Amino acid sequence: MRVLVVEDDPMVMRLNVEFLNRIDGIDLVAQCEDLPAAREILARETVDLLLLDVYLREHNGLSLVRDLRRQARDIQIVLITAASEMETVREAKHLGVSDYLVKPFEFERFREALTRCLDTHQRLSRLPARAHQRDLDALFRREATTMQPARPGDLPKGLTANSLAQVARAVAEQTGTPFTTETLSENTGMSRVSVRKYLKHLVDRGVLEESFHYGQIGRPSFTYRCLDGETLALLAETGAATP
Repeated sequence: MRVLVVEDDPMVMRLNVEFLNRIDGIDLVAQCEDLPAAREILARETVDLLLLDVYLREHNGLSLVRDLRRQARDIQIVLITAASEMETVREAKHLGVSDYLVKPFEFERFREALTRCLDTHQRLSRLPARAHQRDLDALFRREATTMQPARPGDLPKGLTANSLAQVARAVAEQTGTPFTTETLSENTGMSRVSVRKYLKHLVDRGVLEESFHYGQIGRPSFTYRCLDGETLALLAETGAATP
């Protein structure tokens, strides 16, 4: 699968390329930092997947998505961006992007998005000139299944309700001020790696907001703040929110 990366942050670009190199079946066509360069590459190269930022200096990456849709280009698109406002999310959904990753992101989530795109690409390439219903079911039913949201009480593998409640109580003790993984590790007695997993889960559920910046050696530093005190209080008691 031939991939084009459009990203104007050099550190995020390096991270994208590093992650791509860890996934089999990927051919990096080019990497560029603005839309004019991306359009030039798309005009002369075959691209199967576009990894695209939304905030690109004076341009908005969604304008490129609109152009590709008007041209009926058969290109899957994964947005990798700091843009999380609902207006952008709704337009991205309307335009049919394949996935949406909010910075900062981890390799496992990146690999999940790329693997799904690679699988779709391979399935489409194997379809006969006239597809049978079983072929279409294998393609569309699989995508529908992977898009089903988890139930509110479900926990990812490796997480427990008791530890989640412990982390939630430690978050509640921060009294609404921003905090770090290190702070919660000290307050809970859990390792930073373990705390980070629970904080990521809370971010994914919309209970916490995660912010980051790059340090001098390029490693991201994370801070958090609570967005949903009601759900956090329930989690602090039970470790699982009711539907």
